[in-house]
Amino acid sequence: MESKRKTPKLLFQITMIVLPLFILMTVSVALTVYNSTVNGFLEAQNDHIEDVMTQTLSYLSFVSGDAFDDDSKEWMFRQMEEYRIDLNDDQTDEGHEKLAEYLQADNRYEYSWFENMPEDLRYAYIREYLEGTKNILENYILNSSFDSMFIMDMQQEHRGLIVLDFNKTEPRDRMGDYLELDLSEHPVLEKMLDSGSEEMVFEKATDFPYDGNFYIGYKPVIINGETRAVVGITYKWNKFRESLNDTITKALLISISGILIVLTALLIFLYRKAVDPVERIQKAVMDYTDDKNSAKIVGEMYKISVKNELGYLSDAISDLALEIDHYTKENIRIAGEKERAEKELYEAEVQVMVSQIRPHFMYNTLSSIAILCKLDPATAYEATITFSKYLRCNMDSLKQTRPVPFEKELEHLKNYLYIEKLRFADKLNVVYDIQATDFELPLLSVQPLAENAVKHGVGMKDEGGTVTIATCETEDAFEIIVSDDGVGFDPEAPKKDDGRSHVGMENTKRRLKEMCGADVVITSKPGEGTAAKIIIPKKKEDEAL
Repeated sequence: MESKRKTPKLLFQITMIVLPLFILMTVSVALTVYNSTVNGFLEAQNDHIEDVMTQTLSYLSFVSGDAFDDDSKEWMFRQMEEYRIDLNDDQTDEGHEKLAEYLQADNRYEYSWFENMPEDLRYAYIREYLEGTKNILENYILNSSFDSMFIMDMQQEHRGLIVLDFNKTEPRDRMGDYLELDLSEHPVLEKMLDSGSEEMVFEKATDFPYDGNFYIGYKPVIINGETRAVVGITYKWNKFRESLNDTITKALLISISGILIVLTALLIFLYRKAVDPVERIQKAVMDYTDDKNSAKIVGEMYKISVKNELGYLSDAISDLALEIDHYTKENIRIAGEKERAEKELYEAEVQVMVSQIRPHFMYNTLSSIAILCKLDPATAYEATITFSKYLRCNMDSLKQTRPVPFEKELEHLKNYLYIEKLRFADKLNVVYDIQATDFELPLLSVQPLAENAVKHGVGMKDEGGTVTIATCETEDAFEIIVSDDGVGFDPEAPKKDDGRSHVGMENTKRRLKEMCGADVVITSKPGEGTAAKIIIPKKKEDEAL
């Protein structure tokens, strides 16, 4: 029969393999570049903000430095909390001369000087002090890189009060106003308050302290061992993002260009060393299958001079040309037998899986879920998820050839019993007494025992009953006990032909024996219930090694 010639696709297939790798590499590089760029940018910016904060604090003697002691600083904060100074309000000259006279005292700026200040001078002093501080800061802030500076009270009863505010863009400052400060939305501030640390913290905030997105550095003001306030310096996030995007774009262009160059060189190399020789081998073999000309194929193979596996392959093809027909027929026969054996094995595995999922069980489960959709949608949703996990585990068992941890089998068992409880409701009670979990067993090896306990134990009693799942560890083995207080049966009585297939249970016993050396012992008494015990012997030290 004339062989069907196919269009060479190796280069395309290699490209389809390399292209996803290229995309994955590009994404990985992009993420790496992005993360490193963002982290590096923010670290550099944080260092810059710390330097700016240090310089800013040099102008704020009432929150930093040794000009005032802690008691004096605390006094000033109390006055600012009481009067909530707003420099936008009109100022009167009342008490100005009296204040000027009081400022001449020899002990000025000492705590006693503050404490003994007459009540009628305190407002004027605080206002004049803040106004003077703001005037001193004005030239410095206008020429600085940040957008605003503010001092915010952090005491519980005055938290969010702005005692000093300087913003380059806002027409009116917010001195004397309270910000809506929810610490749950500012975890860095919450952590700072809890720790009492003097270190600066940073965050990206939305609509805080002004409308828009900002990157903020906070410096805690520690007075008498407590975080009394914070000094905040803000930068508009959009400026950060523009600079960051430029940096990332350049880095990505360089990285992707380099990857493209490497990819192109790789494809050229692969074509010369692999694709071209493979295409020539393919053509020669296809010609041979048509004309059976051994001399021709040997000559074609001789022309392939690459010094790699493909070169060795061409030599091997030359040597095997005279026997190719025989080997082809033999391989076809073996392949057919293998395919048939695999099909039979697969059908047997499917039969095992199907034995775990009875159509009647699926019908009952779906019917229960359908009813719950009207009565209790939340439970219906949970039941649907549990049922899907149950089915997934059954499907996974088809490809599971090794024992699994008991926790996985227990999870599947709980899913199954949860579904059964939807059907039986209060008539089915499930008790778990799990004393040991550090062992392995075949997947879906406990469920058949639990299914028998439910269907043929408590399910046969009008009033229902209890199914108990227990595990324990003995000196030589691990034991799983599935017991019920159902109708029970007489183990000595002759077996009846009940029309049911026992493939699932017999297969479970076989798998337990072959994979774990385990035995299944079943005891029962009519009217009292049944107990099925799986005994899994512990591995000896030499076997474990």
